[in-house]
Amino acid sequence: MGRKTILTSGFGLGFYIPALLLEYQLSERQVPAEAVVFENFIVKEKKDKIAESRHDYHINFAVARVAQKFPMDIRDSIDFAAVDQLLAAWERERRRDFIVFSGHWIYILDMYGERVGSESLNVDLLYVDTDLSPSWKSVKKYVPDYAERYREVWLFDAANGQIRCRVPAADEPAVTYAGRPQRLAVHGGGWGMGTYLEKINELERHYELDIVIASEADCDVSNTRHRYWMNDPSWEAWEKGPETGKHTFPRFGEIKAGESPVFATQESHHRLYDLIKGAKAIVSKPGGATLLDSLSSATPVVFLEPFGPHEQRNADLWTQLGFGIPYEQWKLADFSPELLEPLHEALLAHRKAAPSYADLLFDNSIMR
Repeated sequence: MGRKTILTSGFGLGFYIPALLLEYQLSERQVPAEAVVFENFIVKEKKDKIAESRHDYHINFAVARVAQKFPMDIRDSIDFAAVDQLLAAWERERRRDFIVFSGHWIYILDMYGERVGSESLNVDLLYVDTDLSPSWKSVKKYVPDYAERYREVWLFDAANGQIRCRVPAADEPAVTYAGRPQRLAVHGGGWGMGTYLEKINELERHYELDIVIASEADCDVSNTRHRYWMNDPSWEAWEKGPETGKHTFPRFGEIKAGESPVFATQESHHRLYDLIKGAKAIVSKPGGATLLDSLSSATPVVFLEPFGPHEQRNADLWTQLGFGIPYEQWKLADFSPELLEPLHEALLAHRKAAPSYADLLFDNSIMR
């Protein structure tokens, strides 16, 4: 198998984390693979505004929900001089095998196909949500036939209520439900978006919490009943680690009152997963990467308000499969732990029923 180029985005972490998981899993199978992040190929003034948008979306989820309804033409932001250098390097290296997580890359792939012949490219468009997310909706609006040149691969088949394949966060036995503390993992995805902070007062009456915050201003970190975690504010997905020259999982650490946090990363998976795999449930908006964490760890999801229609469909599928429950429904049952355990058991029974995408790449009869 030839070198795989994994095209992802760091705008949020819903594409970025699965892409790095896949890069690691391919390398473990002795397949050369490289993750390339889209934001390194946009003009500087647009790139500099990402942190501002991240802050705005964190403090006002309604603004984020409105923004995703209006697909933008990302070509207005592309640094075509940088792209030309990238494509020249790909051409010299004879790169032909691509796995695409973000729709923004379609324009660049089409340019590459014009240089080397699109028929010579082997491209999987890997969808981690049950419906098109904003970057894919954007390219669909401006290039309606984009998928005709490539191969679409859906991890989840919402129409038939199935998991087709998965990108596991780890390949280890699930923690038994009885062996998990009365603790929840509470987060808002890579940008800390959603209504999760509003639920803490209700949840803390019943559970201890691992809360992922965007800044220390989000919570009272002196409340020692809970644990608070945060990505290193200086870490950016599009910057490579100086030690390895590769993109890294977020530097992640515990925030304690009066102590300097120690942020760290690891090669195999994101450190948030180490909290999720031992939790009774994930309380979060229903992003695609959250579904992958849930399936890999057999940890149920309690769904908060979705970011957009694609996340609502994610929640619908997980509810249909018996893997998750809407927050308000759980609240009506007084946050009963007894409602969660059957969801864990259903996940446990299905967590490896579907093959991993990395393994499918080796199976010509299925994927090729």
